[in-house]
Amino acid sequence: MSMIRKALSGVAVAVSVAIGCASAHAAELDRLRGVIKETKAKRPYRVGVTLVHFVDDYWKGIAYGLTQEAAPAGVQIVRLMGAGGYGKVAEQIAQLESLSTIDLDAVILGATNYDGFDRAIKRLTDKGVKVIAVGVPVNSKLVQAGVTIDEVEVGEMLADYICRQKPNAKVITVPGPNGPAWNKLRFDGVQKRAKECQGMTLLGNTFRGDTKLEDGLAQASDLLVKYPEADFIYTAAANLGIGAGMAVKRMKSKAKVATGTITDRTVTLMQEGQVAVVVSEQPILMGRSAIQVLTRLLNGEPLPEMTPAGAVPYPEFHVPLVEMTAKDLAGYDLSNYDRPPASWQVPSFQ
Repeated sequence: MSMIRKALSGVAVAVSVAIGCASAHAAELDRLRGVIKETKAKRPYRVGVTLVHFVDDYWKGIAYGLTQEAAPAGVQIVRLMGAGGYGKVAEQIAQLESLSTIDLDAVILGATNYDGFDRAIKRLTDKGVKVIAVGVPVNSKLVQAGVTIDEVEVGEMLADYICRQKPNAKVITVPGPNGPAWNKLRFDGVQKRAKECQGMTLLGNTFRGDTKLEDGLAQASDLLVKYPEADFIYTAAANLGIGAGMAVKRMKSKAKVATGTITDRTVTLMQEGQVAVVVSEQPILMGRSAIQVLTRLLNGEPLPEMTPAGAVPYPEFHVPLVEMTAKDLAGYDLSNYDRPPASWQVPSFQ
């Protein structure tokens, strides 16, 4: 493994990426990867969930982690909904209002936008419902905890990798949609490290479109025509990176993609040489950790080590990030922490 940031003391074996679980029992013991200590619900808490969508492996992975961890923790997920995409604020507010009408102990929110949810969250908290954020930040002091990754660090890690390969690299950037905070924070990390890397130049630098493969393909293709001399393409997330990798392949560009989130298609592009590096965000582990943090919150127990409120207005538990290149893929099973099994379908809870 190239690099594991925020190394976890005392769990070196559990954190090794090339884990080959010898048995189902070993896999069960390792489901939390040593990042958080398991706890059990004092009673069967009822939880509703609304996430951005179930289109990509990131949000499907979080949903999978939530549903797989609920039973071991003694938590019952009674609703699991997707809002339909980033920017779907009205749709997700309607889902939160629906959740406020049923008997719940807590709501897990993967917000479609950083702003716009305070009133809807207040309706829940006024009823005594605990709200935690997962996957992305949301601008509300009424949220009691978040479980996510250090978004700035994602950008820093990718820019650091590029700097190690070629300090004076010309880097096309596809930073993602305008509005969400997570991809802005990632780009903040890229810009910060680029300034510290002598000679690195960022090209493009425009927030637009969505996070779909088509956005990555179209934006990277346009920018490669404009900047054929580019050495790397930074993209904020998996589908953008896949699209950019396809553009590199079609145009026979020398540029290599550096992206967040690993998927099966990312792996193929890594093996073929279009994607140089990816930051594994471990969304399955994130979903499992969210259930554990929520269980502690509802039990009235101390939370694990949290990043204090600051730029995000509530404390956050950060799942560690893993830098991966093609040479790290041998023996790595994406279904452990990154991608749900291909046969898994998002369940419908009634």
